[in-house]
Amino acid sequence: MKTTTLSTGLTSVALAALLAVSCLAGPAAAAVPALGTDTDTAASGISEAEQTQIIGENGASMGQGLHRLNVTGDAQLPAPDEGAAAMPEEGAGTTAPDDGAAGATPDGDGSADADADAEGETAAPEAAEPLAGNWRPAGIQGMDVSSHQGNVDWNHAWAQGARFAYAKATEGMTYKNPNFNQQYGGSYNVGMVRGAYHFALPNVSSAVDQANYFVNNGGGWSADGRTLPPLLDIEYNPYTSLGNTCYNMSAGQMVNWIRDFSNTVKARTGRAPMIYTTTDWWKTCTGNSAAFRDNPLHIASYNEVGAGTLPASWSVYSLWQYSSTGPFVGDSNVWNGTAAGLTAFARGAAPAPAPAPVPVPGPYSDVPGNSQFAKEISWLKAKAITTGYPDGTYRPADPVKRDAMAAFLYRVQGKPAYTAPRVSRFRDVATNNLFYKEIHWLAASGVATGWNGTTYQPGADINRDAMAAFLYRLAGSPRYTPPAVSPFRDVPVSNMYYKEISWLAAQGISTGWSDKTFRPYQPIARDAMAAFLYRYDAKF
Repeated sequence: MKTTTLSTGLTSVALAALLAVSCLAGPAAAAVPALGTDTDTAASGISEAEQTQIIGENGASMGQGLHRLNVTGDAQLPAPDEGAAAMPEEGAGTTAPDDGAAGATPDGDGSADADADAEGETAAPEAAEPLAGNWRPAGIQGMDVSSHQGNVDWNHAWAQGARFAYAKATEGMTYKNPNFNQQYGGSYNVGMVRGAYHFALPNVSSAVDQANYFVNNGGGWSADGRTLPPLLDIEYNPYTSLGNTCYNMSAGQMVNWIRDFSNTVKARTGRAPMIYTTTDWWKTCTGNSAAFRDNPLHIASYNEVGAGTLPASWSVYSLWQYSSTGPFVGDSNVWNGTAAGLTAFARGAAPAPAPAPVPVPGPYSDVPGNSQFAKEISWLKAKAITTGYPDGTYRPADPVKRDAMAAFLYRVQGKPAYTAPRVSRFRDVATNNLFYKEIHWLAASGVATGWNGTTYQPGADINRDAMAAFLYRLAGSPRYTPPAVSPFRDVPVSNMYYKEISWLAAQGISTGWSDKTFRPYQPIARDAMAAFLYRYDAKF
């Protein structure tokens, strides 16, 4: 977006946003000049025109992914009730990396900052969504809306009992809700506490740019007791053209993006943004990061029981989005506290601080005993399949490399007798390589052939599809007929490793993610690898 810097120090966009907000009911937050672009975060190369086409007329809305999961089983498959107007004009889906042919492509190894929840260890998407109706939990009721709802009858919403509202302001770097003024100002005029939210598209631009775009176009805050903190909606990617449910980003990249967005909004408005997400998405796409305790939580979980298990950053939530089908228009929410507490929160008071979790001793200093894969990593250590690092860490989110994978598989097979050749069969594996013996054992066993039989690429990451092939061959390539219909929506029957991936699922070694994907081209992390080997050993 092209902007002009005026003598006031504000960009033309920021000044326009300030003038627009001043026309709304209620006091406006003081404008702060936009911060500079974060040059450390690489944009995806998607133009603004392409972004506009992808987003479409109405764009995404808060909770859209969870609603789709509950209705269609796929966060990227529109639900029938979204209607044609709400359907984004997506381009063709992203092209998967070329996995080549056996012996011409890596047989394994992948990375995975984001694999902390791989292998079906993520929570199922928050329970079945209740039917549209009048059920509501006890507490101060509220709602969230976007252009999908158009101009809202705020008097009716107030009569129904809604006392706070969030209105979508922006999405990505190009979309502004055309109904924002009516929604943001109208909710204020009937007496509600209201706030603005931004639907993040983290792989189309830097977090700093999106945060500035949000603040410049309605995402402000003032300590008037009637304005909720700016809200970051970070959830399931609704657009297939922008990649998988995590926007093709690793956990580390996602955490950094959210941190940069939060820091920018706080610098601009004086208030750290609330974060809207689901526990399932947070675990899958941030590795269940615990780095955001200073941000209030707006948790989504559609059921009539409770908010459920929270992501690792929080032990308390501020808002719970409990339904996308009523009782209020848009999505229905409840405040976790009293009316006085809501006013204090709007003035800037922090929610009750989350107590630091009590550490539970685990097998390594960075693997607490109550962490997701503690049992499997403990088993790996007890079997001497891994010794960890000299500093006492396991580094569970680090990607598994091809050389270390050879050592893992050699040890899980009981360290069979084997004499490595005096001359390396791979020109990139020297005889003094730490895992020289294990790599050549793997090749001699027919588990890995390397690239064109001449290189092994020991330092490369190993992907999930190739890992399936490794384990299938390690088990002796058992007779197996894969199903006619793929168990995973992102693994077509034409996939080079379809048989091996299906076999892995059939053995219960991997069940994939709760969105019915396997993510074959995503690297695998050390914690998820522990789970693979633990389950493999139990079977074979």
